[in-house]
Amino acid sequence: MMLYKMKGFHWSIMLCIFFAVSWVGCSEQSQTEAAQFFLKGNLKLEKREYAEAIRYYDEAILKQGDMADAFCNRGIAYLHVGETEKALEDFNKAIELDKKLDEAYFNRAGALVDRKEFTQAAADLEQIRKNYQDSTNYYLRWGDLKFNQGYYDQALAEYDRAITLRSDNVQALVNRGVAYFEKKDFKSAQVDFEKALKLDSQQQLAYNNLALIFARQNQLDQAVKMVERALDFDPVNPIYLNNKGYILLLQKKTEEAKKLVERALEKDPQNSYAHRNLGLYWMQTGNKIEAVAELKKAYDQNPSTDRIHFWLGKAQADNNQKDEACRTWQKGAAIGDAEAASERKKNCR
Repeated sequence: MMLYKMKGFHWSIMLCIFFAVSWVGCSEQSQTEAAQFFLKGNLKLEKREYAEAIRYYDEAILKQGDMADAFCNRGIAYLHVGETEKALEDFNKAIELDKKLDEAYFNRAGALVDRKEFTQAAADLEQIRKNYQDSTNYYLRWGDLKFNQGYYDQALAEYDRAITLRSDNVQALVNRGVAYFEKKDFKSAQVDFEKALKLDSQQQLAYNNLALIFARQNQLDQAVKMVERALDFDPVNPIYLNNKGYILLLQKKTEEAKKLVERALEKDPQNSYAHRNLGLYWMQTGNKIEAVAELKKAYDQNPSTDRIHFWLGKAQADNNQKDEACRTWQKGAAIGDAEAASERKKNCR
């Protein structure tokens, strides 16, 4: 199964607020019209009508080409529709026009974290530290940066600060829960996800992540219930589909599971967890060659896929590839995979 951390359109964002001032080269009428378009764009952004928001910001910029706030907020709208490159261009332009526009630095840092441009993201956050030292979402953003770098202890410390500043910060609770999960502190992870749901019963990410924990505890009926709650909110989400497929595999409902996993792969062919689960399907149904092929595909896409060393080694051993299996388990053991280490000890010299 695959955890879901709040990111992308679930980001905490900082809306840029326009203050009416005189701008060189703009008539008073142009400034007034630009301000009106800007405010209309903000209303559409709040309603999540992103295409309309972009259209209004376009008009504002056309009327007043040096309105940094309009570039900043259009960048936010672009993020919501998956146009990261355009968003970054707008944040860059906003900062070029107003080097003191902290909101633009904050939002650009989020986009850079998703692009794994961690050095520049950290520089942006440092740029605004003085003004945001009491902001819960500022530390949430630092936590996301540290998490994506693989520094889970540092991420937890940042999420702790965010939650200390605002105990009802649902995003920080969900993301801290994911960091706990990565450290295999499943009890703490479950507490955070359940707290998030008490604060926001519509929090689909927490339902998905709780399903993962219940599956690990072999509470499979409860796991199905949780992932189905997530699917109620987003029926075509490939991660949710795949996770339900995985739980059904654990329940030996192989054919139903396969349909869900294949639907997940149609939506996202690069989902290493879906390839892993398809490999588990082939193992359960006795197709050894296909099992190795799918599990190897999952490993090649993401060697950090949960339990991949254990399962790939098992499939290779079942397919009379003992040497390959031992090498796979050895790689897992080297990174602390207890299951892989156990298989290597039992089956390899």
